[in-house]
Amino acid sequence: MIQNVAVWIAGGAGAVALVSATGAGLLWRRVAALSAAQRVLLPSGASGDLLARQHELHASVNVLADSLRDLSARFDAQARATEAELARAIRFQGLVRYDAYRDMGGQQSWSLALLNASRTGTVITCLHARDHARVYLKEVVEGNSDQRLSPEEIRAVGHAFES
Repeated sequence: MIQNVAVWIAGGAGAVALVSATGAGLLWRRVAALSAAQRVLLPSGASGDLLARQHELHASVNVLADSLRDLSARFDAQARATEAELARAIRFQGLVRYDAYRDMGGQQSWSLALLNASRTGTVITCLHARDHARVYLKEVVEGNSDQRLSPEEIRAVGHAFES
């Protein structure tokens, strides 16, 4: 009877071993199928592991994000420098034409204001008469001049910032 029990135990152990080996074989085939499913065709025509490809793409995206941050910082710095330069550049002009002398018609005299964003620049005035013309140049700093501005020059400065 002990021999029968030993045979039954050995047979049971063999059956368990057979089921385990079959299960391991099936699991091995499933892992191989999953591994094959992870293979992806790369742009160069070579094949590779999907996880490795994802890691490469993630690294590339990180490099791209770093480059984009660097480019954005450089763009912002350039924008600030450009804005500072534009504030100093002559961007506003106002022109007033008028008759400076009673005997002369046609509004041949004029005052021209050339100013930057801080209302600093120059007012040029040309007064035309029948036999001569006079040109005056006055410096303007933040909307004010050390020299007295004529009403036409004040209007020219005002026109420079109307538009």
